[in-house]
Amino acid sequence: MMENLTDAELLSLAQTDDEKAFEAIMYRYNVQLYKYIYTRIRNEHDAKDLLQEIFISCWKNRHTINNIAAYLKRSVHYAIIDWQVGNKKALARNTTLEEKDEPTTYPVENQLISLEIKEEVETEISKMNETMRKIFVSSRWESKSIPEIAQEYGLSEQTVKNNLSMALKRIRLRLAAYFFTLVYILLTLSLQFLNGTTFYF
Repeated sequence: MMENLTDAELLSLAQTDDEKAFEAIMYRYNVQLYKYIYTRIRNEHDAKDLLQEIFISCWKNRHTINNIAAYLKRSVHYAIIDWQVGNKKALARNTTLEEKDEPTTYPVENQLISLEIKEEVETEISKMNETMRKIFVSSRWESKSIPEIAQEYGLSEQTVKNNLSMALKRIRLRLAAYFFTLVYILLTLSLQFLNGTTFYF
């Protein structure tokens, strides 16, 4: 029976184009992954679509996968990031339009700034090489320890530490540049406001 086989055995069969084996993999992980996605995006329809796309990608790339659980976990994280980036821009735009006539919009401004910060971080992560990105995701999003990450990816603990350190440094530098730009814009707006200039957003 397929359900009695290990992940490695099912993956091996799937790599020989055994569709039944791949169906067993989907059945094994379907509920677990759906719940994980849904708790993070809170959209039932999109959660189902993302999961379907992940399994389609998994089938297409089955010949290059070494660990099915690790592959699915990474795919889910990246799918959620892509979904969040796409929706944050729409959310920020819609929120601004809805609140544009309010006399004070501090909560909205704070929300937009928070969204922008997250987007800055995610953009920087997307620019990292694969090893650095995987290490950062495993450490910061999956809360894995240095030894666990080293074992999962076949790296030395020092390599994991070095990559994590560089990843954090890159993110800090990006956020520092972002905040510098933000402060400059706010100061400019304040000066123009004091000079009686009217702005429309």
